Amino acid sequence: MPNLDHVNIHTRDAAVMIDFLTTLLGVEEGYRPPFGMPGHWLYLEGHPAIHLNVVERENDFPQGMLNHAAFAFFDRDDAISRAKATGYRLEHDEIPGAGIGQIFVYGPEGIRIELQYRQ
Repeated sequence: MPNLDHVNIHTRDAAVMIDFLTTLLGVEEGYRPPFGMPGHWLYLEGHPAIHLNVVERENDFPQGMLNHAAFAFFDRDDAISRAKATGYRLEHDEIPGAGIGQIFVYGPEGIRIELQYRQ
């Protein structure tokens, strides 16, 4: 059975994106193979879960095929605290009948990240 290995994000400003993802998710920058393009690998619990490619682009992320990436938290207060700490706009919702709360955080360059927690 396949498992999701990582998410790849194209960013114009790696420092801003790394700061956002560190505050929101607690990622740590780690080893990245010497690819021929600039980028960064961000680790969650020892796994390189987010790959950043630094690109030149005039506009924010276009709305399109990928709407958002979701990360599960088990503590509601921690999820809300991290979302607010980013300083970016957020929306609170829930999955009907599932006992799962959702926080959508709209970050730099138009990226949208969902935090889920158990209610």
